[in-house]
Amino acid sequence: MKQLPDADPGVPDRRSASHYLGWMVRRFRSTVIPAIVLAILWMLCQAVVPALVGKAIDAAVRHDGRDLSKWAFVLLGVGAGQAYFGVARHRFAVVNFLGAMFTTVQVTVRQAGRLGSALSRRIDTGEVVAIGTADIRAIGAAVDITARGTGSLIAVLLVTVILLTTSVPLGLVVVLGVPILMAVVGLLIKPLHHRQQLSREQQGRLTARAADLVGGLRVLRGVGGEAAMADRYRTESQALRWAEVRTARVESLLEAAQVLLPGIFLVLVTWLGARFALQGHITVGQLVSFYAYAAFLVAPLRQLTEALDKMTRGHVAGRRVIGLLGATTDLPDPAAPRSADQLTGELADPESGVVVRPGEITAIVAAEPADAARIADRLGRYAEGGTAAGVPLDEFALATVRERILVADNDARLFTGALRADLDPAGSGRLRRHCTPRPRPTSSRRCPTGSTARWPSAAAPSPAVSSSGFAWSGRSSPTRRR
Repeated sequence: MKQLPDADPGVPDRRSASHYLGWMVRRFRSTVIPAIVLAILWMLCQAVVPALVGKAIDAAVRHDGRDLSKWAFVLLGVGAGQAYFGVARHRFAVVNFLGAMFTTVQVTVRQAGRLGSALSRRIDTGEVVAIGTADIRAIGAAVDITARGTGSLIAVLLVTVILLTTSVPLGLVVVLGVPILMAVVGLLIKPLHHRQQLSREQQGRLTARAADLVGGLRVLRGVGGEAAMADRYRTESQALRWAEVRTARVESLLEAAQVLLPGIFLVLVTWLGARFALQGHITVGQLVSFYAYAAFLVAPLRQLTEALDKMTRGHVAGRRVIGLLGATTDLPDPAAPRSADQLTGELADPESGVVVRPGEITAIVAAEPADAARIADRLGRYAEGGTAAGVPLDEFALATVRERILVADNDARLFTGALRADLDPAGSGRLRRHCTPRPRPTSSRRCPTGSTARWPSAAAPSPAVSSSGFAWSGRSSPTRRR
């Protein structure tokens, strides 16, 4: 079975939500295609069971023991095949669901890393949180439902052919009834899509508001704005609740239609089949088969409706992911970046006159703390103006600057507990294998023995440039924590 997640998630198709979902299906075609094939076989085994039962009943009515035994063994084989195909399909479906989730997480985290400090200026915090909590599941479900949706469609077509060959009037009822049922259910999909979109937007705004409250609670208390912000949050929370209620109303209608409409269809087919049996047009076994088929069609019709619902949700979620993937940084790379070897010497901020020399600790005293933070941004190329050995930092690739210069914010944190447990939670030993010397001078060429040390919850890594006004420059600096 496929190992998840993949080391390289690939390059997603960012043209639209539909293209993104299509790219996801193509990426996992090695498991999506087998899942579709197994789902078709699984549904076909279920679809032929009523016909086999009808054949066995007709053989029993004729007192034909040989035919009865034959159809009984065939039914046993079909049941065994259904069980096997169902289990195998489910295994592939889980891989597709988790794979789509993990891939979405990987491409969004990679994009967040590319945006860096521009992420908060391009995408609301609530949007990022909602993508990581709700949207990834919707995208995984959309990829997963492709197998069952296809299998259900094929099963409906097969049942239609069987009914048409047995009784043309009953077959026509199915041929005309199934599209009508799907059309009626489809009328609810568009308003559901619209309300889900509005609810999703409101959820993102409320999550961003909560993040702002947590980050600025101390300031709000200082200026007396805590009550006003609490009232605003309460108002937006009620707006989200009503948006969810409006969405739930359409969803409840959709769920009711999934039960009511196939039920009416079942009653109609059974009534017509009973009349034909009384008139001698069909046998008793065929009547049982028609009733079983009418009952069986409820399941594929529900799954087709579920497929429409999950594809709609996946499209809404995909649109949000595409919005994040399409965001651009305000710190672009130069057309012809300088070599990384040229990023040496003194770091300087000509605007303030600050110079950070190699091997020294520099403390910056500013009248306003924000001035020290702006100096740190320029020295770390989070704003224009910093230089290295007289060369502007914006002439280097952004990845090169991030690799050589670390900017640690005041709120930078490490989780409590063993660092090794966070970097290698499965205990695979890969951390030790990947801790190899890099081809640049450092103070140590061994794996850090501190990987098993315990950090307090408020501990932060040693900064190269700190927004609190301290700066250190050596021959090497670790990568910035995001």
